[in-house]
Amino acid sequence: MESEFSTELQSKAFEVLSSDDNTAMETLFSHLFSHQHQSHAITFLQCCMHHHPDLLFIKLFFLLRCSPNLDTRANAARAFRFVKPSELWPKLRPVAQARLKAHFIDYLTEETSIQVLRLASVVLAETVSVVYKTHQNWPEILEWVMSSVASNDDKFREVALLVLSSLPNDCRFLISDALRDRVRVFHSSFLSSLASSNPNVQVASFGAVVSLVRLFSDPSLFHELLRAMMVGVFTLLHGFEGTYFRSAFAELINLVSQEPLLLKPYVSDMVLDVLQIAESEGLSKETHRLAFELVMAMTELKEYREHVLLNLPSDTVVRLFHIPMKMLLSIKEDGVGDHDRDFGIKCLKQLCVTLGGSKVLHLIVYEVLPLYLDDTEWKKRLSGITLLNVIAKEFSDEMVLMENFQGEVLNKVLKTFQDSHVQVRLAAFNFMEMPTNFVQAAQILYHHRLVHAFSIALDSDQDCKVKEQAASAMLFFLKNTLPESLTLNKNVDTIMSKLLSMLKGKESAKQRSIALSTFNIVAQRCHEVAPKYCANYLPILLEACNDKDSEIKEEAARGIRICAEFGTPQLKPFVNRILSEISVLMKDPNRSLSENAKAHDIAVSALGRICEFHRDSIDGSKIVPAWLSYLPLKDDLTEAKVMHEQLCVMVARLDKDLLGAGNQNLVKIIAVFVEVIDKGDKLATTQTIKQMNNLLRQLGRQIPRSALDTILLSLNANQRQLLLPLVSS
Repeated sequence: MESEFSTELQSKAFEVLSSDDNTAMETLFSHLFSHQHQSHAITFLQCCMHHHPDLLFIKLFFLLRCSPNLDTRANAARAFRFVKPSELWPKLRPVAQARLKAHFIDYLTEETSIQVLRLASVVLAETVSVVYKTHQNWPEILEWVMSSVASNDDKFREVALLVLSSLPNDCRFLISDALRDRVRVFHSSFLSSLASSNPNVQVASFGAVVSLVRLFSDPSLFHELLRAMMVGVFTLLHGFEGTYFRSAFAELINLVSQEPLLLKPYVSDMVLDVLQIAESEGLSKETHRLAFELVMAMTELKEYREHVLLNLPSDTVVRLFHIPMKMLLSIKEDGVGDHDRDFGIKCLKQLCVTLGGSKVLHLIVYEVLPLYLDDTEWKKRLSGITLLNVIAKEFSDEMVLMENFQGEVLNKVLKTFQDSHVQVRLAAFNFMEMPTNFVQAAQILYHHRLVHAFSIALDSDQDCKVKEQAASAMLFFLKNTLPESLTLNKNVDTIMSKLLSMLKGKESAKQRSIALSTFNIVAQRCHEVAPKYCANYLPILLEACNDKDSEIKEEAARGIRICAEFGTPQLKPFVNRILSEISVLMKDPNRSLSENAKAHDIAVSALGRICEFHRDSIDGSKIVPAWLSYLPLKDDLTEAKVMHEQLCVMVARLDKDLLGAGNQNLVKIIAVFVEVIDKGDKLATTQTIKQMNNLLRQLGRQIPRSALDTILLSLNANQRQLLLPLVSS
């Protein structure tokens, strides 16, 4: 630390602090509280704190007490707060500490500016704190605080209350203990201050009560103070500017968080008081939010949850949910919400977690939800969908079991698919993508109705975002539908016709990607789809292989692979063009980049399926070895496992095109096997790896030693260690 400050700076600091001329300190203040030179001022103060802490404390206090300039006194108090009296006080000599204690009390009676005194109250509180934490006493200051709190002078009352409210948390118990024999005096004085006609005194008294709350552990004393605080809150709410109410209520929230055991008997009444504030039409949204933060503070503590909140009357619970629901209305036409809406969603989630249970669910479902979903105002309908999202996440299992509820809610959701407002439609489709048991049950029980509703939306909706969301919801639906369910219902024709129209139209890139994904899912699950629709879809898939969007290229290549996999004869006329298009994907110079790597692997997989199921349409002696040259696959792990399994099957049956003339491709095949085995179960299934091991043992007996040596030289040490035991045995 010594080296951080130069000798020159240390000397300058001593000179400034010991000088009778205050000009340099006033300049320092101007720099400290402006951005231009702040870093230099901070460095200078840090040097003073380290090398001359006693001089710094004395200098700042001298300016605070004696400067004729109001701004200098205020800045001295601000600088005190910056350098922390608690760190400087212990470094003063006992004589200096004793003198400063006396000067502090004189200063408090002499200072004429209440603004400066408010700043100085924090300095005094921190100094009192460090005195008592270092096992010293300062009875004179406590006597001054007590007499000032009890006086009729509003200036002294406010400052004394501010000193008490500014006490650091770690010393409040010590101060309370020192004042315990004066509890009745403080109780009476606090009651008087809480009812003061001066809002500054009133607000300061809130902080003082919270600071010394342990002094009033007697239930009768605490009860009187708490009621006085609640009366004071309503007085500030209706009689003065909002800033006074906010400051006082923030202290009340602190009290709720810090003293749950003391407050537990009064929580029910406090909740009703909060509701009265939050429901008042004449107050600002900020005031409503602040009031409800007290309820949120209660929900975070088990002392309130277990014994009070869970036993609230039903009508109170309903009223609690209506408050955040009103906050959800803070949303614009474009769907952008403000802080109130975000806070409202947070409150709904927290209330559901805290009050969770069948009682709460029934209240929400039958008393709150219908009021919003069925309202004529779009913002309320949107809020209803948002609430449905929240409760579906928290109560999904219970919702599924509620009699008739599944069908009733789905009716309302399907109705909102055709809502007159874009944001409501978006929210409804988004809800159907929530991975909850409620949505899953709806997909099973109301399969036909959902497909029909999605189809209508894809046909009729003119908004691009809504169409995207509807297509995305349908894709989610199909992904999570059991294959047999999709097969038993053929609405498949309806789905395929919608997808075809989307792919032929000039839709957004995201709709072309969702549509392709949907086609691939349907084609893979319903084996008769690929032969039936292959001729219509293949031209679209081939064109999409050239798209700039990597996701579209991936889905296009996957669609070709699926069509090839099911051996559909309609593929034959397209084979040459397929080979041309997927060749571009496989030879993409940027395939090592993550955005192109998967498309490359899927294209190789498509080529592999053509080699397997359409050998009569290609020159196998050329195409099969070309496919082999791209193995192993490493980026799309799903396709990698499929292709490496296919390679095993072809080797096991001694595929002539794969092995090549004179088994010339054996070296490559063995190299692929070893590389795949080396990666464990990442690139192949356990069964495939087992089969590869067996095949390597067989091949080891057939391959010439010179070829084996060539293979071994091309492998790394770990791969050689894997191969040698297999081929040597």
